[in-house]
Amino acid sequence: MVLPPYRIMRKSDGRPWRMRRRKQHDLVFCHNDLSMNNVIVDPGTLKIKAIIDWEYAGFYPPEFEFPFYQRSGPSIALDGEVDDFESLTRMISEDRE
Repeated sequence: MVLPPYRIMRKSDGRPWRMRRRKQHDLVFCHNDLSMNNVIVDPGTLKIKAIIDWEYAGFYPPEFEFPFYQRSGPSIALDGEVDDFESLTRMISEDRE
């Protein structure tokens, strides 16, 4: 079982996910929700004090760690950005029918 990132879960039908077996061993640890809202910064020193909201973290293909922290807003595709829902879903899901 796997808990996919929010950008997949919000479009999901709620059925359980089973991780597809991968031939490559190229999984990396991903936060999967690393937006500006989840990085706590000291306003005086501008040093990172904490990273929060780890519920979607885990070992995933490298493509999952999108740099949402580079802009403000939620950890989903915004207007003009590519929505990677279909490609990420194909990477992790077995037949869910």
